[in-house]
Amino acid sequence: MSHPTLELKRAYLALRRALEQTVKPFNFTGAQFDVLQFLLHDDGMEHRELQKRLAVSSPTLTNIVDGMVREGHVIRHADPHDGRVKRLYLGDAARKIVASAKFCDAGDALVARMFKGFTAKERQEFSRALSRIEANLDSD
Repeated sequence: MSHPTLELKRAYLALRRALEQTVKPFNFTGAQFDVLQFLLHDDGMEHRELQKRLAVSSPTLTNIVDGMVREGHVIRHADPHDGRVKRLYLGDAARKIVASAKFCDAGDALVARMFKGFTAKERQEFSRALSRIEANLDSD
């Protein structure tokens, strides 16, 4: 039997590989998809907050975002109240792609593949367990 941390790591890495395959036809990397996901749910997020949520260094996030800005997927603006703060917004190019039926279908297929053989109850229990693990580890 392996250690739970290793089991979770292996599952995470399998998810990352599958995610990379899923978003590649749309000319996104997994890291770019992560940025899109956060901005879809919290458009206008501060660069610093996104960095924290993604658990990456500032230069790493800047490199990811710079490429997305060049492609029109992300728009970077100074905060109107504090010019030192940079806010990130989804660009029209990204909005068009993520709203497309093809992109949504690809995402649905990935989730279906991930939960293949799970009952609805097992999916709910899994989500609750992940939330509890996160809360436990962040409580210190």
